[in-house]
Amino acid sequence: MLVLFLLFLGALNITKTIEQQYKKRVFYSNVSMGHTFVTSEIDLHRTLLKSTRAYFQNSYYVTPTEFTGYLKDFTNSGFNDVYFVSWIEYVSDQDRDVFETRYANPIIDFDIVNKRLITAPQRPYYYVSKYLHAPNITDKKVIDTLGIVKGIDICFAKRHQKLCLYMQNTRQPVVIPTLSKEVVTSVNDLFLVLLPVFSETNHMIGVVAHAYKFKNFFNVLLSSETRHWLELEISDITDSGAHRLLFTTQPKPSGLEIVKSEQLFEKKWVTIGDRQWQFTYRPSAYLQEHYTPMVFYWVIIGAFFILSVIGAFLLSISGREQCIRQEVDDKTREISEKALLLEKSEAKYRQLVEGVQDDYLIYSRNVDGQLTYISPSVETVLGYKPEEFISNFSSYLPNNELNLLAREYTIKSIQGETVPPYELEIIDKKGDLHTFRITKSATIDQQGKIIGIEGIAQDITQLKVSHMQLEKLSLAVTHSSNAVLISDINGTIEYVNPKFSAITGLALQDIKVKWPEVVSSPMTFAETYQEIWKSLRAGQEWRGDLQNRKMNGDLYWAREHISPMLDADGSISHFVVMQEDITESRRLLKEIEYQASHDMLTGLINRREFETRLTRLIHSVRKDKAEHALCFLDLDQFKVVNDTCGHVAGDELLRQVSSVMQGNIHAGETLARLGGDEFVILMQHCGIEQARNSANKIIQALDNFRFQWDGGAFKIGVSIGLILIDENSPDRHKVLRQVDSACYAAKDAGRNRVEVYSENSESLQQRKGEIKWSSEVSMALDNDRFLLFVQAIESTRNAGEIYTYEVLVRMQLLDGSIIPPNEFLPAAERYNSATRIDRWVVSATLSWFSRHVNKLQHIRSIAINLSGQSLGDEYMLRYIVRQIEKSKFPTHKIKFEITETAAIANLHQATLFIATLSKFGCRFVLDDFGSGLSSFAYLKNLQFDELKIDGMFVKDILQDPLDFEMVKSINQIGHVMGLKTIAEYVENQKTLDKLKEIGVDYVQGYHIGKPEPIASLLDIKT
Repeated sequence: MLVLFLLFLGALNITKTIEQQYKKRVFYSNVSMGHTFVTSEIDLHRTLLKSTRAYFQNSYYVTPTEFTGYLKDFTNSGFNDVYFVSWIEYVSDQDRDVFETRYANPIIDFDIVNKRLITAPQRPYYYVSKYLHAPNITDKKVIDTLGIVKGIDICFAKRHQKLCLYMQNTRQPVVIPTLSKEVVTSVNDLFLVLLPVFSETNHMIGVVAHAYKFKNFFNVLLSSETRHWLELEISDITDSGAHRLLFTTQPKPSGLEIVKSEQLFEKKWVTIGDRQWQFTYRPSAYLQEHYTPMVFYWVIIGAFFILSVIGAFLLSISGREQCIRQEVDDKTREISEKALLLEKSEAKYRQLVEGVQDDYLIYSRNVDGQLTYISPSVETVLGYKPEEFISNFSSYLPNNELNLLAREYTIKSIQGETVPPYELEIIDKKGDLHTFRITKSATIDQQGKIIGIEGIAQDITQLKVSHMQLEKLSLAVTHSSNAVLISDINGTIEYVNPKFSAITGLALQDIKVKWPEVVSSPMTFAETYQEIWKSLRAGQEWRGDLQNRKMNGDLYWAREHISPMLDADGSISHFVVMQEDITESRRLLKEIEYQASHDMLTGLINRREFETRLTRLIHSVRKDKAEHALCFLDLDQFKVVNDTCGHVAGDELLRQVSSVMQGNIHAGETLARLGGDEFVILMQHCGIEQARNSANKIIQALDNFRFQWDGGAFKIGVSIGLILIDENSPDRHKVLRQVDSACYAAKDAGRNRVEVYSENSESLQQRKGEIKWSSEVSMALDNDRFLLFVQAIESTRNAGEIYTYEVLVRMQLLDGSIIPPNEFLPAAERYNSATRIDRWVVSATLSWFSRHVNKLQHIRSIAINLSGQSLGDEYMLRYIVRQIEKSKFPTHKIKFEITETAAIANLHQATLFIATLSKFGCRFVLDDFGSGLSSFAYLKNLQFDELKIDGMFVKDILQDPLDFEMVKSINQIGHVMGLKTIAEYVENQKTLDKLKEIGVDYVQGYHIGKPEPIASLLDIKT
């Protein structure tokens, strides 16, 4: 019996030891698990508080609407453990009056002695509780009590002033443990976490604050399975020697229970803001009940001993050994049941750990840093099987600075150092990178030795992405090149970006009115804003250009894009106004539009704008039956000034002439420059006689005008065509052609006069004929229907000696008839086809002479005529040079005839022509000399070789003594200048004899020889 008793006693002792060890293991594991949940919850709320700071840090001051908008997002996030949220505004003493005026309430303090609210005394700064919202409180009494806090300076108490100064200087969060129980006496078990908010320019804006009840804050721990096993006590140990109990879950125990609890406990430390909190964990009553205390074992042992003695006594009396065996079996069964209960408890703890899902992983490491356990949630988060992840853990870690730092933290934890939460990057099975926030603590055995590490890893990949996107969006708006304004649905402005302030001069704190009144100007009609509001409230965007007003009153143009913002329910909550300052582009556009419609030289409207107005006027007269007049003006002698004095002088002449004409027209009359020296005047509601008087007034004004340049004075004339515009007028193009023909009829009639367009006018009939010939010339050039003729020029000293041949041109019509040049050349010169004819003549002549050069040795020279238009065309000179260079005909046999009027009109170009072609050996003949004798002063500087007397003087020298004297004088002038003289229009022998008597060198005319086809030169025998 004694041996049996000793064996039973040994078995009980072994069972007790095993149960105590497992009890400690369950306790420490639950402590590690529970504390990990606590630190994770604290980290989560740190992140939440920082995101709140990011939400407000771009605001100059937080508006009620902005705070309400934040609360909507906050409420939807599901953080039910936040007791209330508050925005505390930083107000400097110099801004106190503005703040109190804006919110119509003074800043207040709480008089602790008299238990009442008072106006805050003067301090350098104030932290004013501006907005407060308690999302999860329904008790009206508590809500009313918390309302007292709004408007109070939270740093009024001396013990809080140090915390506020510390927060301001370090920019770190601080904790106010009891939220001023002096004020809010009905709210217990409460602490407040404050985080300062600074602007981009490092100015204090305010403080975001979250208040928590200890029970709600640690709800994750208290509502978890861990709570059944542990009791928690939280103390503030920041101040040395003054440990203050903040929170406890443990009811006041009896003396016996105190002894039991003190035998097993674990302490952890956490930093909350500026405070150091000590977390003390003890076994709960639940744990005590599930694991039998030592007294129970001693009671069992004592009872068994007594039973053994009694049993031995009875056995000795009755000899019933079977009873003792049965007793032993019962006790053994009881011990087995205890062991089974312990096994179920361990399984329950394992189920708790392995039930962790979502973005959390629970893991363990041994003292060598090797991963020994990972929760099954690793398969959900990363895609790996737990055993696969444990075996290949190191290969899933990228080799970067973040993971190297994590490795150092692991080593420090194993060495017993406390490390803050840190981040770790892991590659999942798909190859994507995940970022985890690691919170861990060391696992300690009964002797206090570290035996490993246990921790929780939270996947914060999406959280970081969302935070970065929020920061990018904030930066994009802040640094946008466009102005951005956000208002609520009533137009109250909640945000403006720096670009808006730069454009308008208005910062958010300066804005006292709503949008759009803040920038509206009298230049925008009220109907426009009504249209904008109608579109926005219908949920539609509005785009358009508005002329807005800056703070200083200046106006600016903005291209606006206004959009409604929708909340989660699809309702309009805000409006976003984006403005692009287009003031400069509008100015440039206006300048371009002006340039498109005005002549840059004179400032008058140009041809394009004039034709638009003329078209509009012609259309209107067909409805209102009104009468208008149109004048076409062409300056006389402009080309002389332009060629002799240069283009600068010509431009200045046009400016001065425009000014003279502008000063001599009536209001409502439009003066325009079509180009060159051509102008038009559109006279609205003006009859033909009134228009004629106005035109004569302009002629008189220009007749009195003298253009002064480089010491010289030039007289300018003008020829004017006039036409009536009424309901019978044709289209714009025909009207312009008609008035143009009237202008040229005025020129032909002697210049400096007015010619009224009439269908029956003789001059205009002639003009129509010229238009017809101009069309025929174009078709003849296109179809090569021009012919070359030559006419001999004979010496007066050697009768029959051919001195040279003048090349003449003829036009062949479709019916085969040949037209002389006097029929079509005037039309060609008037309609700018003369140069094309000259090109054909030069090319065809030199080409023909080159082909027959060997048969034309007897030809001493040929003379080719050039028109005034060809002299004014710089490309014509290049063309002639190329043709000469290609020709095989000797250049010293080539002459060019230029009329006196063409030389005077193109003096500069004529000089260039003669100088350039003379280098090739070509010679020049001054044709029709005498018609412009008044311009002799210009001609004496031109290097001509021969002079041809105008035929109008030659043909009548036998009957008109004046013509005879003119021919005689011209011949003498030519000889004085060293020129040979040629007389044309010699039609009889008597005229020839008279010319010989005068001393003319050469003669030309029908008496000498009629024009013949150029091929006739091949038939002449030398």
